[in-house]
Amino acid sequence: MRTALTLLPLLGLLACEPKTASDRPANGKAIVEDGSIRLILNDPKQFDRPQDICEAEHCKALLGLIEGAQTSIDFAIYGMRNQTVIKTALVAAKSRGVEVRGVVDRDLEGQNYYSSTEDLVAAIENVRSDLKADLKIARQEARARYDREPKCDRPKGFEGPLQCLAYDLGDSCLLAAHASREPIEGGAKIMHDKFFIVDGRHVWTGSTNVSDSGTGGYNANLVTVVESKTLAGWYTEEFEQMYEDGRYHGRKPRPKGEKKLKLPDAELEVYFSPQESPISSRLRPILRNAQSSIDIAVFFLTHKHVVADLIDAYRRGVRVRVIMDATGAKNGYTKHELLRAAGIAVKVENWGGKMHMKSAVIDGETVITGSMNWTSSGDTKNDENTIIVHSPKLAKQYETFFETLWNDIPDTWLTANPDPESKDSTTACTDQVDNDFDHEADGADPGCTDAAPPLPALPPWKLVQKNGRLTCELGMRE
Repeated sequence: MRTALTLLPLLGLLACEPKTASDRPANGKAIVEDGSIRLILNDPKQFDRPQDICEAEHCKALLGLIEGAQTSIDFAIYGMRNQTVIKTALVAAKSRGVEVRGVVDRDLEGQNYYSSTEDLVAAIENVRSDLKADLKIARQEARARYDREPKCDRPKGFEGPLQCLAYDLGDSCLLAAHASREPIEGGAKIMHDKFFIVDGRHVWTGSTNVSDSGTGGYNANLVTVVESKTLAGWYTEEFEQMYEDGRYHGRKPRPKGEKKLKLPDAELEVYFSPQESPISSRLRPILRNAQSSIDIAVFFLTHKHVVADLIDAYRRGVRVRVIMDATGAKNGYTKHELLRAAGIAVKVENWGGKMHMKSAVIDGETVITGSMNWTSSGDTKNDENTIIVHSPKLAKQYETFFETLWNDIPDTWLTANPDPESKDSTTACTDQVDNDFDHEADGADPGCTDAAPPLPALPPWKLVQKNGRLTCELGMRE
């Protein structure tokens, strides 16, 4: 375990170190610190394809931190693909004496999704993964697996776990049953974080994978760069649980106290999944208390209770808008069609890259950002981090960016969904990427031909008028 004075140990074993986990304020007061915060919002239309470059602002910010590192770099990333400049900078930092450590994700076969991850692991050496934790959790779940009687009829052609849904629209109930098209038999939880801690005082984190489409600039992403020893200490605690203790996913204990930080320009709250369940414990209360506006830009939106909160906000007069990813909009659990049915404005993006953000701005005051997709897995299963930023200035920056993206998406996609690999999605047919994960790219994909097939149908929904015995809440039970 690292003992440099610039870092906070996981369990506060060094008495000289300030602000360990036990020192966190339990009364809701924020730690006050001089420091800085920067939001970097990446426009997905600035590049026409994923590339092995580091020209996007959020990538250059990361590169600058790595190249300027003096003592330590800790990173937790999903993996790496075609980011030679970043890997080279990490190797150079190690060569000049900087201690470089990392954790990455692995599936139950020990593989990583991104093709350059093994090169990174070989070059850095001090890189660990969640594989042992995944295997142990998988064995436990296999022994504990049981079937539950479904509370609704399964939609035809959808074989995955069934989700029964009912939303109150006042004089009617919006009813649906969602499931994936293919059966889901468990599988590994994922180490889905994307953060770097440099010299015990700088944190780079957000929705951006270290990949040719992420830091390479092809996807819409939001990165937060914070200079703060306190914040870096909190992230180091989280990193040490994974790297030193092998604690991932549900094996991480819930921390004591709250992680609140007051900087000159913003107040921050920090939450880690799954031990703090950020959606249930904090995101939903913020949505329920929204007064005027909620703008959401998100890759996946499948959390049924978040949808209930958004519908309730809309019904009480809050303006709600959502930008969804086109690939996410094909998922059998996507809730964007239900939001539309309730009257909420939802646009599905039609650029080549992904809407990869996991974010929102509420009432011109609060920005939600991080690595966590708005799903049950993001909340209660995967390793994630979420930062809630209270700052009218940064909220305005987000609102301006969101407004630009919203206006750039044609109104056609308020009521329809573009195929993520088709001529409807601008550069998707020339970017050399399998955008819809069907093992076909560009001209080889049927969606890019003149006779493109229609998108597969999503699970149906229906409106049912209320009567004396119908309560919409029944479908919201687990």
